[in-house]
Amino acid sequence: MPPSRKPTSADLDDADAWSRAPRTASDGPTPEASPSDAAPTVGVAPRTAEVAQVGPIAQGTKLARELAEAFRGHVRRALGAPLDDSETSLAFVDHYLRTVRSETRAPILSLIAAEAGAYYGELVCATLGGTWIGDGRDPRRLRVMMRDQFLHFAPVDQALEALLGPGRDPIEVGSDDEVTAIATLDTTFHARRDRTPPIAPVADEQAPTEAGEPASDDASWLAERLAELPAVGEDEYFSLTCRFETLKLVLELLATKHVSEGKSPREYHVTDYVEALAGRD
Repeated sequence: MPPSRKPTSADLDDADAWSRAPRTASDGPTPEASPSDAAPTVGVAPRTAEVAQVGPIAQGTKLARELAEAFRGHVRRALGAPLDDSETSLAFVDHYLRTVRSETRAPILSLIAAEAGAYYGELVCATLGGTWIGDGRDPRRLRVMMRDQFLHFAPVDQALEALLGPGRDPIEVGSDDEVTAIATLDTTFHARRDRTPPIAPVADEQAPTEAGEPASDDASWLAERLAELPAVGEDEYFSLTCRFETLKLVLELLATKHVSEGKSPREYHVTDYVEALAGRD
């Protein structure tokens, strides 16, 4: 949900290293999706490349790149070090987010999270293979769809959770008229769920198993595997570095599961996500 009001220049002057609002897409009506969006280009093109202003993929990509570029400038001015779009640069991002956790105004928090999440998402797309999708206006609606496994997530919400840190309820941030800017967060890596009812095994015949566990869809299986991992400390958990490492682990786990099931590696495109999310696969 978008902020109840946009940050003003006075708001940004009061926030650490936030001297200007990011460049964002127009607030006009959302264009209809175009047929060209059915075959997206995976990964991140040079930031100077022009992106056509049609369709949710182009709109999401343009907004994410603009927000990420603005974030690079803010961090450079605040920390005196440029972000180089590498995995190790997330350590600087996490350090910066910790320095601004004292901020309580919802519009400013939303702005910081939008830019940090876009930078994080761009890094994911460039290094692990992914495609942006969004409406071109609301950063909270930006999603990254992964290429090598069926997996999608909301980078801005993950960044907002990292920004808020431990022991801070997002719905308690800001005044009553601003609280809707930071509602319930979607911080999960969403894998494929089996929408078909399970088939009962024939008598004296066991259901398929893997590593001694009952067979299940990717999402349920993945939740079980992640629950088996040791807990991490709060500082590590509330960081984008941890989220990036978790994402890499999730992709490896899914790849291993699919190999054991005899599935061949493949690439996923926006049409695969549309069909799956619509319950048609």
